[in-house]
Amino acid sequence: MSRRVRLGFIAVVAAQLLVLGVMVAKRVHLLRTGATVVLECVPVDPRSILSGDYVQLNYRISRFSAEEVQRLNPTGEQFKLNETVYVALERSSGGRFHEARQLSHDRDRLRQRWPVVIRGTVREGSAWHGLSVRYGVEEYFVPQQQGRRIEQQISRTSVELAVSQAGASGIRRLFIDDQEVVFH
Repeated sequence: MSRRVRLGFIAVVAAQLLVLGVMVAKRVHLLRTGATVVLECVPVDPRSILSGDYVQLNYRISRFSAEEVQRLNPTGEQFKLNETVYVALERSSGGRFHEARQLSHDRDRLRQRWPVVIRGTVREGSAWHGLSVRYGVEEYFVPQQQGRRIEQQISRTSVELAVSQAGASGIRRLFIDDQEVVFH
């Protein structure tokens, strides 16, 4: 192999490793420094044999009725399919779970009033018909044979997320009946 080809090969490998390292570092940084949010899960019924063992998670803040959209959207913004939407979160009056307090396309405006704002993508609906929002934390991969056990208890399940200043989120821990799920 010529010196030029060898250097080119090394550069390509180094670039791939750098990209992979940056992806891992961003996720680690998010999980270590992001604001802690606990969300209540609600049942959902998909299962994929091809994707390995995982739990499909659905949150109270994933679906908003038309009335909730109007209440949480005082400026009357319109939300369209595949658009980015930000949801301001605040701990509920009971103190256990975080709940949606406001919806907007403008993260900075929400951050002026609310300390935690999560970024999502509109999956279906409108201000008149309600909204469905995905946050990128709807699947949680688990060890073999553990997914069904968790799915059977999903109505008693909650998830602790880390939420960055930019609204990115990642799952820190999973709980059933307030007990952390530990895999052996």
